[in-house]
Amino acid sequence: MDFRSLFLFALVCTFSTAAACTERDPLDSATMAATGDSTAGPPTDPPSDPVTTTGDAPTPTTAVDTGDPTATTGSVPGDPTETSDSTTGDAPVLVGEYLFAVSTVIAPAQPIQFIATNELIGAPGQQTLRTALQPLRLDQGKVTTPRTPIGEPLVFFGIPVVDGIFKVDLGVVMISGAANPITGSDITAQLALVGEFVGPDFYCGTVEGDLLAPLMASLNGSTFAAVRIDDPSDLPLDVTLDCSGNTATDP
Repeated sequence: MDFRSLFLFALVCTFSTAAACTERDPLDSATMAATGDSTAGPPTDPPSDPVTTTGDAPTPTTAVDTGDPTATTGSVPGDPTETSDSTTGDAPVLVGEYLFAVSTVIAPAQPIQFIATNELIGAPGQQTLRTALQPLRLDQGKVTTPRTPIGEPLVFFGIPVVDGIFKVDLGVVMISGAANPITGSDITAQLALVGEFVGPDFYCGTVEGDLLAPLMASLNGSTFAAVRIDDPSDLPLDVTLDCSGNTATDP
């Protein structure tokens, strides 16, 4: 008991009975705990959290957004559901060799002729057309003779085909005069083709553009047709000119 407490104790005892002023020994901590004294200090260890569980916590699952389960990306080669601007769809795209004839509005019955060799480039469903046009020698005014290769082939590739239809800008092309049955002069022309594969052995279409040499003239309205061949040395005598199946030959 400190001095202040002792002084207060003595002062109270002055006005109280002796029995009331008997000094009590302080309670030790064990006694305080047993009596539930509210002045006792907090327990050393806090109580366990009743909602806390022991053991390994469950591993969280991350939901991955896979997108629309019915959607197709068209990124897997050969996926039958994929489509793109270069897919061939269900229409036939002919590969192999063909007699390719261009019937101009200048002289429709004297076609300029080529051997066309077609290939499909790329994975299935994402293929584009490559074609090589080998000019054929023609005597002036003739359709069937001699038709032997002349000069270098004109090669075009990366041509998209949609449902059998294709469009290709050939740009400026030059063809040897030996392949020109109309005048026999070298040809320079700016051309574009729009065509369609219409059957297992045939495709055809229209030609747009301008003849730049040996004279200036529009070629709009010209046509072309290509017929499958088995042997470039054995070409048909009737040369198909357009999608209607019109033909030309020598008298």
